[in-house]
Amino acid sequence: PTASTPAPTASTPAPTASTPAPTVKTTPAPTTPTPPPAGGRDDPHLWTWEGEMFDYHGQCDLIYTTCPKFDHNKGLNIHLRTEFVEPNKWSTIASMAVKIGEDVLEVQNNGSYFLNGVALPDLTDSSLSGHELTQAGDKSGTRNYFTIDLKDNISLDIKVRNSGKRDSLSFTINGIHEHRNNGGQFFHDCVGLASTWEHPAGNRILVGRSGTAYAKHEAVDFGPEWQVDFTKNDPDLFIEDLARQLPHQECVDSPLQAKDQRHLKKIAEADGGANARQAEKACSHLSGNELFDSCYFDVLVSGDV
Repeated sequence: PTASTPAPTASTPAPTASTPAPTVKTTPAPTTPTPPPAGGRDDPHLWTWEGEMFDYHGQCDLIYTTCPKFDHNKGLNIHLRTEFVEPNKWSTIASMAVKIGEDVLEVQNNGSYFLNGVALPDLTDSSLSGHELTQAGDKSGTRNYFTIDLKDNISLDIKVRNSGKRDSLSFTINGIHEHRNNGGQFFHDCVGLASTWEHPAGNRILVGRSGTAYAKHEAVDFGPEWQVDFTKNDPDLFIEDLARQLPHQECVDSPLQAKDQRHLKKIAEADGGANARQAEKACSHLSGNELFDSCYFDVLVSGDV
């Protein structure tokens, strides 16, 4: 007998292409917008060291910030002089003065400026105790810019605008958020209207001279805490003495910021509400934005559209 033929075996299946792993779409993490720089605008809107905005309408000399240990104890002082604009008595920054070490620059909203008491000097190769000071203007002659180099890519930038309608002064301290993120401590001891370098937790972020912390809507009480006070050895920085410091005179609060709001309501209802409608229309692009209220207030009281 012959051997039986073995049964056929199943053939090895041909390899198949592997199924690709499903792709997962990744959503980029939301980025936190950089807050506005510290500073102030003529109306006056003021921004703290952490970029929080509030308004204080009063007439007096105020400490925006004082930093005794700045630049190896040279010290940095920024004072604001506010005054009322008639007839509605809204407040504007009429002048500001900056002192580093023993040098003082004063800039006024009418375009005048003084360096260590000298009016309208040539600022070529000028500095405030080693911090470069530069000046520039635009072709129209209606704008003037001053920049003080505070080091570590931080600058104090002052802008003056002179028009036929009104004069304005604004300033920003640029580069501070990058400085903070990099662990910088140039301003760690600063106090004033800009509050403290590190704000208290919660909504009471404005720290007064008394140590009392205020919310932004309480600025009418917070502002006067930082009036220049010669009895507390605050420096006298402005050329012209208007006696708007303590102990000579307390800050005069604008009726626009009075807690009963009657003066503001009267302006809004004038001419059958025309002022209010104009303000709402001018600020409609900011609807839903926290800046709407400030815009509405500015247009309502100044009429500047």
